[in-house]
Amino acid sequence: MRHEKFCSATLTLSLIVISTQIATGLAAESPSVPTVDSILAATFAHVPGSQSGGAALFPDPDSDWCDHSLWSQTVDFDGTTWRMWVTGMSLTSDPGVPYGWYDRIGMATSSDGVHWKFANQGRPVLELGAPGKFDDRGLDHPYVLRVGDRFLMWYGGIDGRTGQDVGVGPGHVRVEQIGLATSPDGVHWTRANDGEPVLKIGPSDSIDAVQATGCHVIRRRMSRGDEFVMWYGAYNGKHTIGIATSPDGVHWKKENGGQPVSGLQGTEKLGPSVHYDGSRYLMFYNTAWSSAGGPQGLWTMFAATSDNGVDWQPALDHQPVLGAAPPGNFGSAAGTKGNNHVTHPSKMIFIDGRVRVWYGAEGHEVYQELAPQNAIGLMEAQLAP
Repeated sequence: MRHEKFCSATLTLSLIVISTQIATGLAAESPSVPTVDSILAATFAHVPGSQSGGAALFPDPDSDWCDHSLWSQTVDFDGTTWRMWVTGMSLTSDPGVPYGWYDRIGMATSSDGVHWKFANQGRPVLELGAPGKFDDRGLDHPYVLRVGDRFLMWYGGIDGRTGQDVGVGPGHVRVEQIGLATSPDGVHWTRANDGEPVLKIGPSDSIDAVQATGCHVIRRRMSRGDEFVMWYGAYNGKHTIGIATSPDGVHWKKENGGQPVSGLQGTEKLGPSVHYDGSRYLMFYNTAWSSAGGPQGLWTMFAATSDNGVDWQPALDHQPVLGAAPPGNFGSAAGTKGNNHVTHPSKMIFIDGRVRVWYGAEGHEVYQELAPQNAIGLMEAQLAP
């Protein structure tokens, strides 16, 4: 598996002012918000896309930033336009870049959520950070939340350090920390917190000594006031999922005593996507799965429920959320070369009685003598009336 201050006090204050207007991620106060049980009762299926292998969005061979792979997508829908921000990967000869490729963040748009076209004239919307910053060697794992009339993007920053540099875990695994950027339109972004991470890696004995990245953020109403809640991928030689809270999206406190959330199946977990219906939480996440007589060691998507967001119980009788890829599908990973079967689910978007989730998947053939290509797919389920 591939590892992974606001610029002014005025903007910070604006978050507080508009907190009651936030539509995405709030506790449910309307029967129109689907319940956890209604989602679990639905059956997800692949939705064929128009790009190679039925992908919704496939790497562009003529691009200089996403010719190898696209993955770790996040999607927003404003009632008219679908927007997807996605990590693009391309080879580099820079010896200071872990794994041999640059990761940068681009955006695509769609009128129906199925047929996509790159925005910003095909260029990334968030480029590498300034020299010496935590994200000067790569950007990964975007998660975008609409807050009033602005977009907030939390993302993983790569500075070129690895486990060897911090003395934890496998020496080659790259360090990632979470940054924040804001935008009025999803294309033009301004780094927050003076370009410094808003969630840093922890000390050598912590769950996130090498990586704090790959997050999902909601806005939750609490008795003490509104707060942001983040579930994030933590890595110290082992992938787990941590939880943190923040009053403003910038200043975060790691919760649960700095320990992983509990109860998720599998020895390693990452890629959380969380829905809150006002009383219960549903998480889609990834763990490596081996089926009896089937592919071995595929990273795929599972579900779990929780009453508090910390203590979880496996759902769907411990079976994956999405079934095997159809023949010829872009996500043909079989556990031998490619093993990213269904990874990094986007947030769940509900429209016309359906729930949609975009995911990353990998093929079974090595490309550019490096690794199989990742692309983006769509799965969908009809909710019971």
